[in-house]
Amino acid sequence: MHGEVIPVRGKGLYVEIHGPADAPPVLYLHGGPGEGCYEFMAHQAKRLSRSLMLIGIDQRGVWRSEEIREEEHLSLDDLVEDCRELQKILAIEKWSVIGHSFGGMLGVLYALKDPDHIQCLVCEGPSFDFVLSVKSMLNKAAAVHEELGNDAMAAECRRMAGGSLPPAELFDAYLRLSRELGEHRMKIYAPGGIDNYAGVEEQFPRDALEEYRRKSNIHFQKLIREGAIFESLLPRLKELNVPVLLIKGKHDPVICDIQTEAFLRDVSGGTLILYEHCGHLPHCEDADRFAEDVASFILRPPGS
Repeated sequence: MHGEVIPVRGKGLYVEIHGPADAPPVLYLHGGPGEGCYEFMAHQAKRLSRSLMLIGIDQRGVWRSEEIREEEHLSLDDLVEDCRELQKILAIEKWSVIGHSFGGMLGVLYALKDPDHIQCLVCEGPSFDFVLSVKSMLNKAAAVHEELGNDAMAAECRRMAGGSLPPAELFDAYLRLSRELGEHRMKIYAPGGIDNYAGVEEQFPRDALEEYRRKSNIHFQKLIREGAIFESLLPRLKELNVPVLLIKGKHDPVICDIQTEAFLRDVSGGTLILYEHCGHLPHCEDADRFAEDVASFILRPPGS
């Protein structure tokens, strides 16, 4: 089965499923907020579905899911509850979860709230502390601006990273300063500035993409205004009681060293795999290895 819209808690949620129905089920939670599952599926659906049943969703209001109206409420907890309800709808007793970037944060919240229905959690380049991630990304943006000779922009990035702006204003500053990099913006996230959305224009008409981006921006703005996204999960990592794999690209600014050290210290039995030549997108930058590592972790015998 491929993509369809399923009613979940009063909203149509886009869901696509790849792989054998009798394979271990895995839910993928995308980043952003508001990115959609398209990009991950383009790189990993065929690979992971060889041994797993991979379930991807566009989160509430995002991309191909039903739009959230401006007057409607949206919270991080809504996104967790959607996962819990979808699991019931699909009649899955227990599944594993892969969360990329913001999806890693969401995966941790899900595992904290409902550990009995999660076999294991894979966090790829997650943010466990959004403010620390944004400051790290600002410092990375400064380095890219310097490479391009934009010394004033680099200085402003570092000033913002070292300051004490409220979280929402800090993130706005990052978005503004990173956009100034134009076609070089992806160098913040990956060595060489890889285009992980290559080919998307061939899959969707331009007007559809514009509509997806408009919908996703509503989702994004609502989560920023709610503010729970800015609450650090670092103090709660010790509460996790499901097996957790952290996949980190050495050049990834999102999962900075402070967050990595907290994971290694506080997650009982947590596993770290470092991708020496990757940034924020190992599932794209080293797709075959990523699929092998994820499948091996999920399929390993319990207790091993």
